[in-house]
Amino acid sequence: MAARPGASPVGAVRARRRARLAAVLAAAATLAAACSASPQDAEPTVASLGPVPAPTSSESTATTVEAGDGEGDNGTAGDTGSEDTAAGEDAAGSGTTAGTTGGSDAGPTGGSDAGSDGGSTSGSDGGSTAAVEAEPSGTAEPAAPEDAASQGAGSEQASADDGASGAGPAGEGPADRESAERAASGAAASGRGPSGDGVDLEPFVTGPIAPLTGSLTTDLSLAQRRALAVKVGNGDPKDRPQAGLAAADIVYEVLVEAGVTRFIAVLHSEIPGRVGPVRSVRSSDFDILRDMAAPYLASSGANSIVRREMRDAARDGALVDVGAASMGAPYRRDRSRPAPHNLYFYYENLGGDDPDSLPGGVPAAPPPALFEYGSANPPPLEGAAGVTVDYASPYGAEASHVWDRILGGWVRIQDGTLHTTETDFGVAEIAPANVAVLWTPYGRSEADRRSPQAFSYGAGQALVLTAGSVHEAVWERTEDRAGYRFTDAAGDPLTLSTGSTWLLLANTSSRWPVAEVTVLSGAESARLLAEARAAAEAEPDAARAS
Repeated sequence: MAARPGASPVGAVRARRRARLAAVLAAAATLAAACSASPQDAEPTVASLGPVPAPTSSESTATTVEAGDGEGDNGTAGDTGSEDTAAGEDAAGSGTTAGTTGGSDAGPTGGSDAGSDGGSTSGSDGGSTAAVEAEPSGTAEPAAPEDAASQGAGSEQASADDGASGAGPAGEGPADRESAERAASGAAASGRGPSGDGVDLEPFVTGPIAPLTGSLTTDLSLAQRRALAVKVGNGDPKDRPQAGLAAADIVYEVLVEAGVTRFIAVLHSEIPGRVGPVRSVRSSDFDILRDMAAPYLASSGANSIVRREMRDAARDGALVDVGAASMGAPYRRDRSRPAPHNLYFYYENLGGDDPDSLPGGVPAAPPPALFEYGSANPPPLEGAAGVTVDYASPYGAEASHVWDRILGGWVRIQDGTLHTTETDFGVAEIAPANVAVLWTPYGRSEADRRSPQAFSYGAGQALVLTAGSVHEAVWERTEDRAGYRFTDAAGDPLTLSTGSTWLLLANTSSRWPVAEVTVLSGAESARLLAEARAAAEAEPDAARAS
């Protein structure tokens, strides 16, 4: 990269200024034309600009019947009710198979897992498969055929965070600089680029913005892609390492029964080969997903009341149900893992390459941006470099996120163990670019009196972790606009770094285990991360398990 040029005569400066402004505005116009045209017609453009200072950074063949989840659907062991039975064609097998075998696996709430694998088989080409997974709450999560091989999927979304801002060459007036910056912002988003003054960005790549990360992307199909929300288990060590979490644009961590949590992994800018283990939905999920322009919702099932709530949400256009109770094709079981922690969603089996062939068809619009992205924030908490959210639970429910400058993200440590996820390249640490802890009230779900339901609209205190800093904040989410807004105590906006974001909805209601939130110093964060990594290195087989 070339250094910023020095002082020039006034006439030359004006000529350069006009040329530079014309190039930036031309790039913005090209982007506007690309975004307004269909993705097939659009192409990313490259505009060669003069020196511009960059902003500062920051995976079947047998039918399976399984009972006993170990965690209740909106309740713990002993609940009553039933889930839908999933029926789907077995694309790989011929013949109809059915059978049961017994097996127990105590779950975190004291329930047992009874699995089925094998049984009698009657030959019939093009046979169908049916599968049910029941949770001890009396609900059942539909099972899916076994996958022939376990394979990791989902690589960390690489974000292109180029931007253009800052003072122009000597002699430019403030108004001219602001106009150029506004044009560049429209073309390249207000992301974080390389740090330092006088850094050139040439060639300057323009293209669409991934709405759920704020990052530049060269994938012009995003406008015709529906977001995919997958319920992913996290309440038992057998859920981990999960698959696909590193590719998620947004992950919501939500309290369920017994003081444990589950994830809603939202994928849009990148859809990995498989995601899971897939678990059942909760009443909390539907309000959370209303911001996302009718995303797919993948789940293992639900009890009868939650099923009704899901049908209502689908009828209202808030989501498209692609759960195992509705279709079997996208789901398979990984027999290297115990049930119910082994059901995975395969996006490639959902419908095909043609968007019109997918459930729900082409979306009317892509999901909107849910956060504001930028680089300038009010002063952070001095010396803070991480946070721990802990629920008083006999099953263990402590999660920490600590800053790692090399990864440029907030490494997650779950119950003292390095939290990893499957990717296309093996098992990797989870380290999102942003983490927000939201103090959130939880009520009692109508689906089950022992199930908490998050009130995700409203406002409350928060901690925002971004660009290596921890900020005290206030969060706000209203029904008249999509997403969250963060401000500091003075009301000044807090912005996020471009990239993935994890939202930890920390319970404040005494009816349920209350979240204890602790801010970690730099020394505490470094020690915690070093201990977790040392423990992972001491048990390489466990760390590489898939």
